[in-house]
Amino acid sequence: MLPDRTRRNFKISPAARGWRLACSGLVAITVVAGCKTPLREEADAELQRSLDATLTREAGSAAAPGSGFQAEAETSSVFESLKGQRATLDAMGPQAASAGVGLNVGPDLDGKRPREVLLTLQQAIASTVQNNLGVQQARLEEAMTQTDIIQAEAVFDTVLFAKGGYERSNIPQPVLDLSGGGGGSFLLNPRADQKNANLESGFEQRFATGGNLAVSTRMQRQEFTDPNDQISPNPSFLNSVNLTLSQPLLRNFGTDVNLASLRLARNQDRRALQLLRRSLLDSVARTEALYWQVFVARARLVSAEWLLKVGEDVRTLLERRRQYDTSLAQYADAVSKVEDRRASVIRAQRDLQRAVNELKRAMNDPRLPVGGSETIVVVDTPVDQPLRCSVADSMATALAQNPTVSAALLSIDDGAIGVDVADNGRLPQLDLLTTGALYGLNSNFGDAWNDLGDNDWIEYSVAATFRQPIGNRAAEAEYRRARLARSRAVIVYKTAVQGAVLDVRNALQEAYAGYRLISQTRAQRLAAAENMRALALDEENIAQLTPEFLALKFLRQDGLASTQFAEATALADYNIAIANLYAAMGTALERNRIELSLVDVEPSK
Repeated sequence: MLPDRTRRNFKISPAARGWRLACSGLVAITVVAGCKTPLREEADAELQRSLDATLTREAGSAAAPGSGFQAEAETSSVFESLKGQRATLDAMGPQAASAGVGLNVGPDLDGKRPREVLLTLQQAIASTVQNNLGVQQARLEEAMTQTDIIQAEAVFDTVLFAKGGYERSNIPQPVLDLSGGGGGSFLLNPRADQKNANLESGFEQRFATGGNLAVSTRMQRQEFTDPNDQISPNPSFLNSVNLTLSQPLLRNFGTDVNLASLRLARNQDRRALQLLRRSLLDSVARTEALYWQVFVARARLVSAEWLLKVGEDVRTLLERRRQYDTSLAQYADAVSKVEDRRASVIRAQRDLQRAVNELKRAMNDPRLPVGGSETIVVVDTPVDQPLRCSVADSMATALAQNPTVSAALLSIDDGAIGVDVADNGRLPQLDLLTTGALYGLNSNFGDAWNDLGDNDWIEYSVAATFRQPIGNRAAEAEYRRARLARSRAVIVYKTAVQGAVLDVRNALQEAYAGYRLISQTRAQRLAAAENMRALALDEENIAQLTPEFLALKFLRQDGLASTQFAEATALADYNIAIANLYAAMGTALERNRIELSLVDVEPSK
């Protein structure tokens, strides 16, 4: 019976399972004796020590005291000195509220304003998990590996067989004259003219030990042409029950060899599951990054539009004062600055639509096609709460949950299986073949079956076959190749461990730096806003707008908008770093409350 695969629910702890598989795969068992040789034990122990040393070297330092991680804000005297003006300064410059519904994102290809669609981060991630083309491909590949398991299991299915036929043979033969004068004759070969009809049916069963059993019944009707009627019975029914058993005794004996294909298929299924998890983790992290990139692009457009508005205000003011104290050069400089800012608005609109298109592509939502004219309004705002975690726990989680590490462990188990098979292939070929049959012969079909138990018409045989190449070079080379392949798998595992540790460390450092940048860019924004406020006070007390003052005013506007954009970018980068951290640890699905539940995929017709 094959296991039910209508629906499979996976608890996300494949790395621990893979580690058990890898450890069991490292224990090589000799096929005949059923025990390990000292040489194999020493090699497996050395391999285990190498794996332990890798884990200790790459992640052991993270378990040292004081390895806890907490993102800390950058301290600045600006917050304390401007505490009384905070509300006023926060209201200056581009406002985050302007990035919501109603933001002018520019015309679409049809010349009309795009339709706005509100989107939360969870909605974007859910759409990606359900509809992303890369994830769908990974799901299909995982479903394909399940069919490989069925094929490997089907090797041991019972096979029913039947064969039959009719044969007529009439070959001219010399005859023997018994009367001396040609009056009587005797056919030297009575089988020269015969009619033969036969039908055989039965079943075959292959066993995990490498043996094969075949049990069948054979029914045969024979009729000979005998002019002297000396053949009896004629016609006749020859029925039999046959049994054939073959069993390798050395090479190809045992479950380690004959179940190798099934174990490899199951490992491949687990590997495909890890690849699916990897695809999901990457897609979720990328979608979150794209979501925050849309947030940043909208903030940039808000800053560009604010700069254009305040620049137009300055230009209008100068235009009114041209007859009094504004020179042509001052007015021309203001016009040039405004037109440059207008171009910046167009660039910001273009970059926003590109970011929206990339997010649409990742989501692959039928309601938001890439070719559609809809624009996305991000509803969520980035969090700025400090991240607190244990470096040691993060590293341990990555080594246990990271799909790349888990897949590498399965590759080690594949290598161990290959070593077992290749080691068995070095043994001589010694196969045992036994056959037996009970016969019944009668002129009546039913009586022929009854004769099976009434007579001692039996046939049996026992035979053995031995083969061994002199030097056995091919098998020894294959064994060496298998051991090298396992060593290569160990190196791949070490590389995966190193990569997982590196990804976690980089993500932690990115989060740490990102959180510091949030407070630092916020201090910069407040300082730039204070500059703008002070400049506005100076403007009220000066007699005329000098070229130097005009340039300073434009510069302060650029500085405030730049710091607003830098703060939005720092917030987005911090949230992206946290998403990358969970993806590197392999827990991004649990963080987003995504349960990996696989169902059989019906092929499209």
